[in-house]
Amino acid sequence: MTTFYSHRKVADHTYIEVAGIEFEGFAEGQIFEHRPGRTFTAEESRLHAIRSLDLSMRNVDAVYNEKVYGGQEIIGESFLISVLTALTTKTFGKVVANLGWTNMQFPVPVHAGDTIYAESEILGKRESASRPGQGILSVKTRALNQRGEEVCSFERRILLYKRGQGPYEAAGY
Repeated sequence: MTTFYSHRKVADHTYIEVAGIEFEGFAEGQIFEHRPGRTFTAEESRLHAIRSLDLSMRNVDAVYNEKVYGGQEIIGESFLISVLTALTTKTFGKVVANLGWTNMQFPVPVHAGDTIYAESEILGKRESASRPGQGILSVKTRALNQRGEEVCSFERRILLYKRGQGPYEAAGY
């Protein structure tokens, strides 16, 4: 079993937080829970929609939501994916690039006031053919609400640094 330490000792009584896991630390079948969860508000969802020019009625019009959804404001999918991806960054902190998202599903809507929790399963990994200091992970990420209902899932491929590669040593973490 692999052990993941959250901090590295740099001197007596001095520790620095470790940011993410290197490519070598991952194995197919591992499941990572990304905590803490995240509670959504209608206001921040509307602001995100306006800033990203996602001006569909359900994202920006409270009257529309009242008439169509009975007053339960729906959190926009683009905002949900943004937050869900951000929740994974402690685990996948050594990312060079996100290579693409596929198989996005939204089986249950997220409403204002809902709290989501994220988890990711490693579906596969391989060495990069063109970048010797990097490798590619295939990951499925799921979001569950406070009732345990799956509200979103997607798969993505992530290009990660291998151990000792990238800017991390020079940056001190």
